[in-house]
Amino acid sequence: MIHNSNRNFVISTEGSESSASAALLELSSAKNIKTISSLIRALDSPLRIEIILALNERPHYVHELVKLVKSSQPLVSQHLKVLKSAGIVDAERQGRQMTYSLAQPLVLDILLLALNAGVDTPE
Repeated sequence: MIHNSNRNFVISTEGSESSASAALLELSSAKNIKTISSLIRALDSPLRIEIILALNERPHYVHELVKLVKSSQPLVSQHLKVLKSAGIVDAERQGRQMTYSLAQPLVLDILLLALNAGVDTPE
């Protein structure tokens, strides 16, 4: 890992600073910025984070998620739609019901990084 004191962040590399520069250049492409922004927007909801954590345990039907997160079915469905559009969750129809599962487990690493990078804020 390389800590860049000028930019105040850490980049995981496989032993070379040129790899770090290449990673930063890759981040700066317009397409990648749009992808990152879309993912971060999808994660910008406490309810969506709760849903992701539940789906990390196992796939769930919508009605199970409604009970777990103590919210209405239309609201949970709307949040699932956002997560699905971002590629974070998958949906599979089973008869009249939809089963949702975590499609991108790496999102949990993003949540952990956000927790470690975050500053305690009063609620």
